[in-house]
Amino acid sequence: MQKCISFFLLLMIAEGLFASDSIPVVLNGKKFSVGDTLEFNWNGNLIGKGYATASLHVWVDHIETGRRWKLRYPILNGLAEGSLVITDSLPVGNYAFNFMATEQFLEIKGEVRNVKIKTAFNYKTKKKDTIAVYELPKMTGKEMRYTLLGQESILHNDFVRVDAAGGFDVPAIVFGDSAQLLFDPGRGRGVYWINLETPLDSLFTPFYSSTSFIQVNKNDTTAVDLKDTSAYVFGFEDPYPNAIVLDEIVVKGKSNGEKFEDDFVSMLFKASPDAKTINALDNNELMRSNSILTFLQSRVAGLFIRSDGITTNVTWRAAPVDFFINEFPVDVNNLNLSAMDVALIKVYPPPSQLRSLSNGGAIAIYTKRGRYEDQKGVPQYNFTVKGYTQGLTRLKIAN
Repeated sequence: MQKCISFFLLLMIAEGLFASDSIPVVLNGKKFSVGDTLEFNWNGNLIGKGYATASLHVWVDHIETGRRWKLRYPILNGLAEGSLVITDSLPVGNYAFNFMATEQFLEIKGEVRNVKIKTAFNYKTKKKDTIAVYELPKMTGKEMRYTLLGQESILHNDFVRVDAAGGFDVPAIVFGDSAQLLFDPGRGRGVYWINLETPLDSLFTPFYSSTSFIQVNKNDTTAVDLKDTSAYVFGFEDPYPNAIVLDEIVVKGKSNGEKFEDDFVSMLFKASPDAKTINALDNNELMRSNSILTFLQSRVAGLFIRSDGITTNVTWRAAPVDFFINEFPVDVNNLNLSAMDVALIKVYPPPSQLRSLSNGGAIAIYTKRGRYEDQKGVPQYNFTVKGYTQGLTRLKIAN
């Protein structure tokens, strides 16, 4: 009987050791102050998930305010680690660290199309419109050079092979924060439009998830009591209630559309918080439309365009719409612009109040000027792509 009891105790101890060793995420503490460094380690081998390449997402929620930080780290041969410096901008209180491991790794998929600029007769306006036609690339089955440029040096320089459908894959490369991805289709091949997709930025399904709680204190205050964590529920698909979702800590430059707006849009036309901006410098959707008005009708709910072939009438919620070109008022029937010449469109729902005695909506169209004038439908082969969070990161409130 004594031998049975001893064997049972040994079995319980062995099971306890196995259970503790099978926890793949380990933190270096639960209480931190300003200036401390929180460190974590992931070992997927402990749960039989020692993937050669995978990704660890770390979403940090400040429970009291609902602020959220989203970070991600590469898993290589089943292992990952990260270090977060606690800065003085962080509010004191309780934090939930949500760890989610997914089999997806950082990859970049792309699609390339040959762009031909053609003219087509518009029977409504009785004029020829300039349109962009997208076709399968002439480089099908051939290679296209690409360069991945980090903040300090070239990270990778190689070729990708374009398949029969115009698709290509950039081999997985681990890099921190963000990088510039530049393509060179080669001379004499024509003009191309390139689209990119990074699946890791989309919705993912983790094969493992867990939540750990820590507390952050100021150096000159008493410790915060971890008393409300039992009510915390991590929202994966839906945002944490009242959350301010913060992007990954990356360095990201402004798009061409944002730079154009800084250069050419006045304060009056920036003032409306309800205005919607359509960026035609970084997006080719407008160029695929037969006319600007046709494009707007498909994008703006409630906008109604009626034409008898001679005159055009545009209303929004039964009220007339004011049109502006480069912030000068114009009649909609004098809107003789090619979609290729448009840099930016700002749409103001009624009442826009950009003009006195007008309660209708307004549409402001900006043409390409200055350094943007040469972009006559010629795409830019330059993309900003987000990588993994750097090993040592300062956890702070974004400015």
